[in-house]
Amino acid sequence: MIETRLMLHSRHPTHQWQHVVYLLFACLLAVLTACADAPAPNVDGQPNAAQGVPTSTPFPTAQAVARETFIVERGDVVRTLEFTGRWEPRDRVTLGFEVAGAVRAVNVQRDATVNAGQLLADLQIDALERDLASANISLQDAIAESQRGRQTDVRSVEDAQIDLVNAELALQRAQENTPWTGVAQARLTLDDAERDLEDARRAYAEALSQPESPGAGGAVDAARAGLLDAEDRLRNAQISYFSSAQQYNDYQYTLIEAQNRVTLAQRALQRAIETGGRPSTSAVRTAQLRIDQINEQIAQSSLYSPIDGVVLQVSIRPGDQVQAFQQVITVGLPEPLEVIADGLPLADAQRLSIGLLGVCYPLNQPDLAVQCVVRQIPLTARDVDQTTRVGAIFDELPRGTIIQVEMPLETAEGVLRVPPRFVREFQGVPYVLLQTPEGPRRVNVTVGLRTDDWIELQAGVSEGDVVIGP
Repeated sequence: MIETRLMLHSRHPTHQWQHVVYLLFACLLAVLTACADAPAPNVDGQPNAAQGVPTSTPFPTAQAVARETFIVERGDVVRTLEFTGRWEPRDRVTLGFEVAGAVRAVNVQRDATVNAGQLLADLQIDALERDLASANISLQDAIAESQRGRQTDVRSVEDAQIDLVNAELALQRAQENTPWTGVAQARLTLDDAERDLEDARRAYAEALSQPESPGAGGAVDAARAGLLDAEDRLRNAQISYFSSAQQYNDYQYTLIEAQNRVTLAQRALQRAIETGGRPSTSAVRTAQLRIDQINEQIAQSSLYSPIDGVVLQVSIRPGDQVQAFQQVITVGLPEPLEVIADGLPLADAQRLSIGLLGVCYPLNQPDLAVQCVVRQIPLTARDVDQTTRVGAIFDELPRGTIIQVEMPLETAEGVLRVPPRFVREFQGVPYVLLQTPEGPRRVNVTVGLRTDDWIELQAGVSEGDVVIGP
């Protein structure tokens, strides 16, 4: 047999090797199949059937972030108008030149104390002043020439000249004795009386609102007496103010009469000079008219303080070009002071009302807050004074301090409220997500007053409900 196989091998070597390769390949395939089907052993060597089926390994997910919640509470929702102003004198007047030109001199600075009639600033009037000096010389020459050739009584001219001088002195005294300060003081007293009356009314109302408190009867009587006294003081202050105003009106008539007397004296002097019968009298009239014109131009180019007070603002320097009636210097009484806001838009200002109470405090110092009241607002865009003014009382607050003003425009007291971010809308219908044991539940709500901080909820939720944020 062996020999036969060898012989066969020797006879067909190629076929023989092919059978061997086929046989080895079949054995290897059987071993691999058995290994793949066999389960992996456990630690103790036993096969693990659960590991026979391949499974995907899940990736760990981040823990869900807890959503913000809020407990529906009861409180106030207040819509306020906030703006700033400066702590400045209340009674003031702003001045401007009557003509355009270049500023020659500014004689005062801010915070300077000035007197009525004091020259504050003027324009370049060097040429006018030279013209005035020349016109005065011409007038004197004309008068002298007229006197030399006069054939009539020279005394009439001298009398007319004296009358003119006396009339001019009377006009000067009338201008200097202005009763404006008395009117301003009476106005201050009237404002104080009005505030005292408001305080007395509040005190009386408060006393009436506490009938069961100890000593309530005496407190009411005292508050009523104080109210009656405040009303009497207000009436007296009104009478005093009206009397001062009437005196100021009478002063205006007196001033006009003094000006008319000067005009009449000037005309009388001209007639007296003209009676000399010489043509030179026309030169006197011409010279005098020229002087009057120059003086008027100088007055239009000069600013004088109308009151005894303090300079609040100076917005010009020598060399500046100014327009006619451009406001350049502000003068006011040093007391009292109030909050003056000159940058508040007209639409916002007209949302306020005279007498509206609010809170005022120096900027970034809310611990110094005091109650304040709206005293003045612009009525139309045509008003010359477009400032909004708020009265307040601060202790030793420097003039010019920036004041924060907060005025309530609308208030809902003791209502249910939540921050605005907890109220959503769907197709124009507001709703909240209410936290319940069964999970979040959408609830439609009725909203009322809205502000940046709160939204009033009028229906749909109750106090203590928990709502879920976005």
